[in-house]
Amino acid sequence: MTERKRLILALVCGLMAAAFAALFLWAQAQSAAQAHEEIIEGFEGGARRVLVARNRIEAGTLLSRRLFDEQTWPGMCLAEGAVAAEDFSLIDGQRSASTILAGEALSRLRVFDQKLPLDLLPEGMVAVCLPADDVHALGGQILRGMQLTLMAPLSDGRVVELARGIEVLSANTSAVQMGSQIEGDISQGTDDQPASFLSGAVSTSSVTASKESLNWVTLAIPSAQVEQVLTASRAGTIHFVLAKDAADGSATEGSEHHE
Repeated sequence: MTERKRLILALVCGLMAAAFAALFLWAQAQSAAQAHEEIIEGFEGGARRVLVARNRIEAGTLLSRRLFDEQTWPGMCLAEGAVAAEDFSLIDGQRSASTILAGEALSRLRVFDQKLPLDLLPEGMVAVCLPADDVHALGGQILRGMQLTLMAPLSDGRVVELARGIEVLSANTSAVQMGSQIEGDISQGTDDQPASFLSGAVSTSSVTASKESLNWVTLAIPSAQVEQVLTASRAGTIHFVLAKDAADGSATEGSEHHE
């Protein structure tokens, strides 16, 4: 037998040995996994496929499947509200409400109960926050979901359109105190009795009321238009225009925003 044939035969034998070894290890792994499943199912409460954190997940992290591994755990070892592996789609895209430790099974108690509006932004859109107030923002009537047109004046007095169909993601308001005074009632008096105050003296009472005042709005703006919107805002004035069709039947409104 030539040297070349002996080399080929050795290579074939080596490959066959490696294949048999791999097959043996796979069979052993399958057997161990099956035994593991049987042991777990023997525990009280049976077994469940759950999601286990690969690494530490900080509070506020946007949850995705890549952050977790699927593992089978005894039901008695799972915390209240543990999320089954097949139910991850129900919380996909939500954020962690608190820290999830590495190796911890995901629980609904660790997840915000709803998706945040800012996490629902489509591709190519950017969330931009602009200061606003009642006078310059539709009288404070801006609400989440409205579709606005943004316009800005030029130095020559003309007004140009910056962006159209801009969605309002959120708006922030704060309470403003308003005071007024009510004077005491005065009796006119008669010929026999001089005029006097019903209370016996001049008195006033201060009545304080409060209302909500708009502070800022967050808008979903196409990334290509963000720079010009921010530039216009920095320059001093932005008009928030609400068209009739965008207001669901309400009249067209406009407002200014000054910085």
